[in-house]
Amino acid sequence: MNTILAQSPIFKGLQPTEVENLLGEVPHQIRHFHKDDLLAVAGEEVKAAMILLEGKLQGEMVDFSGNSLKIEELLPPQMVAAGFLFGKNSRFPVNLSAMDDGKMLIILKPNFTRLLSLDNRVLNNFLNIISDKAQFLSRKISFLNFKTIREKIAFFLLQHYKPGFRNIPLKQNQQSLAEMFGVTRPSLARTIGELQREGILEWRRGEIEIKDVEALKKILQ
Repeated sequence: MNTILAQSPIFKGLQPTEVENLLGEVPHQIRHFHKDDLLAVAGEEVKAAMILLEGKLQGEMVDFSGNSLKIEELLPPQMVAAGFLFGKNSRFPVNLSAMDDGKMLIILKPNFTRLLSLDNRVLNNFLNIISDKAQFLSRKISFLNFKTIREKIAFFLLQHYKPGFRNIPLKQNQQSLAEMFGVTRPSLARTIGELQREGILEWRRGEIEIKDVEALKKILQ
């Protein structure tokens, strides 16, 4: 476990033996979960720091009509809801569910505060984590402001585009992207087909080639 934790952003720069020594100073526990378990509900208080050791989680927002939007997927050894651990309204912003069997390290908030005080590296790592999370949520909000699927695709691709590199590696399949965009897979596939026929992009397995950057920018104007 300590080897896995040493690869976690919260323990960046620490050796497994250092992680083991730090955890020996604070009470903690391991929580096991199963696929499709609902681990937290939006609005529920965040009472502990959680680090994913095994499995995969997803944060999902559900509106009053029952429509769901996948906000984020979490893989080991990421922290869970790090940006909502402290503050006046320290509550889960989304439903948290398990996509696979797995387990998490749980450290109650007072004990996690003590952990941060024991090593400045851990404290600085935590500050970087919550800053990165704030930036991610800011980008997500900007993304959700786009109404059409064409706009969502254009924004997504331009976020990842670097001048001189037209091929963008793609980790997600169309179903995962559709969930992230908050649209159906057939609608996404239809729009991708239109963009390909217009010569704006080429969708391949594992990557997207941007053929007309300016056309993508015009979609967002």
